Amino acid sequence: MGVVYSWRDLWVMVRRFQRDADTATSRAIHGEHWSVTDQLLAVLVDTLQFANWQRAGKKSAPKPKRFPRPWEKPKGHQFGRDAIPISKFNDWWNSKKRKRR
Repeated sequence: MGVVYSWRDLWVMVRRFQRDADTATSRAIHGEHWSVTDQLLAVLVDTLQFANWQRAGKKSAPKPKRFPRPWEKPKGHQFGRDAIPISKFNDWWNSKKRKRR
C-alpha cells in the first residue's frame, strides 16, 4: 500500500519546495534564480565586451548588448500602439487570412 499524505504534509512540501531555489516549483513560481556568482559573471562579461568595443575604436561598430538576465524583459517587442476600431478589424483579419493561404 502507498504512502498517504495529509493536506498539511502537502502544504509543508510545497512551502519547502518554494524556498529551495534549485527546485522546479521554485523556478515556476519565482522565475529563474541567479546566484551572486552568476550575476557577477554577467557583469564581468558585459564589462569586457564594452571595453573591447571601446578599444577597437571603430565608430561604425554597434555597441555591444548586455548579457541577457532572466528577470529582464526583452525590449523591442511591440505589437501595436492602440486598439484597432471594429470597423477596420474585419478588413485587417481577412487580409491576414489571405496571406496565410
